[in-house]
Formats: sequence, structure tokens, C-alpha cells
Amino acid sequence: LGQRVRKVTVADLNFGKHTLQIQGNGSIESRHSLNMVTLVGGQVVYSRENLKSGLFVKAGDILLKIDDREASNMAQQTRSGLINAIVSLIPDLKGGSNNDVHLKWSNYLERLNMSSTPDLPEISDSQERIRVSMHNIFNQFSQVRNAEINLERHTIRAPFDAYLVSDGAIEGTWMTPGQAVASLIDPFNLEIAVPLTIDELNLLSESENPIAIVYSTEDHQKSLSGVLRRQNAHIDRSSQTVTIHVELTNSSLDPAFLPGNYMDVSIEGIHLLDVDLLARDIVVPGPAIYTMEDSILAKHPVEIVATQGDSVVIRRGNLNSGDLVITTTLQSPMVGMRIAVSEPKDDTDTAIVSL
Repeated sequence: LGQRVRKVTVADLNFGKHTLQIQGNGSIESRHSLNMVTLVGGQVVYSRENLKSGLFVKAGDILLKIDDREASNMAQQTRSGLINAIVSLIPDLKGGSNNDVHLKWSNYLERLNMSSTPDLPEISDSQERIRVSMHNIFNQFSQVRNAEINLERHTIRAPFDAYLVSDGAIEGTWMTPGQAVASLIDPFNLEIAVPLTIDELNLLSESENPIAIVYSTEDHQKSLSGVLRRQNAHIDRSSQTVTIHVELTNSSLDPAFLPGNYMDVSIEGIHLLDVDLLARDIVVPGPAIYTMEDSILAKHPVEIVATQGDSVVIRRGNLNSGDLVITTTLQSPMVGMRIAVSEPKDDTDTAIVSL
């Protein structure tokens, strides 16, 4: 009688170095977004292209100007008061023993004008501070700086390169303090919040900023490289996960990576030695794997270090590189039964009779 032989497919085990990849997902958000409001009131005398949605602006560009004539007059008035106070101080210093102080304040007066206000000279001693205070110069200088700050608030500039995400204030509008001017978003510098379990956190690379590859969920051919920049210090009660934050840059403004898109993220994990990566369905409960040894079916327990998607990482244990692992899903396997390697076209568990 012939002996029944089970046909199987096999693959070589290959133990060596492996870097884990921790999988996650999340939505892209901009690292910089801002709802701008005005701190002063008045009529809008300039609005860049009427601040329409989709307008691109660069850092420092003027977005809006509010009528600043009254604020400008107040700045001029306070500067004039400061100049008068210093003019009255200088003769009082001239008769002192320290001529350097008199010269210092004289030079400062020459630098003062009606359009800019340099910082006050450094006070050298208590006597000088008393004389300067008696002429009310510190108070006058503070009033000038406050007036200049108020004047600057009438001109609103973009704080970073950005696009407008909604229509803003247009020319001729009357603004009140606290009223919305424009909403900005930076689509170049991005961030993704990725929730991970505690076990997954423990498998992350020990480097300061592990590398993360971000893939378009709909097309894994598209990817951008980023880094894990920071990690929350609390566990979400409902999901029992900790959120990590991956930063990346979309300098070409690829639509696949615009804010709002849902992405898959692969984060660099720890480096393992003497391990192999196997398809999850190769490992049977135990956990264990079936191997082919001299045309005989054998079974070996394995230690699973980690899982990665549809794969598992196992330690070498008593196995060796080159050992043949069974990749066929076996029906009613029996350790010690005869097996043979099937032809490449055969990928199922079949039986033949050997004569």
C-alpha cells in the first residue's frame, strides 16, 4: 500500500535584526492656526484683497489697517511731553559733579524725534535716578510707549505664512475691540495626534524623536516623513490610550496631506535582535509554528515579541535560520506525519498517495 503524504508550502526562517514599526492613524491638523481679532476700534481703511477665503499671505504682510489718526496724534503728544521733560532735566544736570551724566542725556535728546522713541539711557546711580524722577521722565516715557503700542495695534499683520480659511473684514467696515478680523491656517507645518496603547508606547524607539512615516489612507504610495515630537502625560479614560503627536512638513502643498485628511502612521519602534517576522496566520494557538524536518511535520513553541498589522515578530528560541516553516493552513495536522513541498501553483492543503 502507498503512504499518504500531505502537500504543503514552506518558507525559510530568517532570524536577524528587525526594527519594529508601530502602526496608528489620525487626522492631519495644522500646527499653526489663528482666529485674529482687533484690539482697537475704528473704520477699516485698508483690507488686503478684502481678506477673501483662500488668500495666501506671508509672515509680516499687512492684512488690515484701521484709521489711526487719533492714535498717531496721541503718540505725537506724548513724545512732545517726554522731550519737554528732558529739556528741563538737562540744565539741572549741568551743574553736577559728573559731567558724563549731562552729556549722556544731551546725546539722548538729540536722538529723540517725533517719529521714534529710543530706550532711556541706563541710570548710573541713585542721585541721577532722583533727578530724573523729579522731572517726571519715567512716567512720560511710559505714556509714550503705551501710545506707540496702541498705534501699532491699528495695523494688523500676518504672524506666519498662511491661507485664509474664511472671509474677513473688508475695507470701509467699522470695527470694535474684540471683533474678528480673519481666520488663518498654516497648511505647510502639520501635526497628527495618534492614540497608542501602553504596550505600544513601550515598543517605541528610545531615540529622542523617533521617525514616523505618514501615509495617505487611500493611497499608500504617497507618504511624508515626520518625527514624534511630544507625548501626552495622561491616559484617555474611554479608550485607555495615550496620545502622541507627530510633526511633519508638506512643503509642496500636496492635496493628499492637507489639514483634515485621515492618515495612517508608522512610527519607528525598538530594534530587536535574533527575531523573524511571520504572517499572523502561520502561528497557531500555543503559540507555535509547524515546520518541515526531513519530510516530517514538526511543531515548535514560539515567543511572540510584538504584532505588526497582519504579522507577528517571534524570537529564535530553539529554531534556526534556514528551517522550513509551514505556510499552508493545515487541516487536522498530526505531528510526525509525512509531508512534501507542493508545486508553486498549489497553495492549499492537499493529500497524495506515494507509491
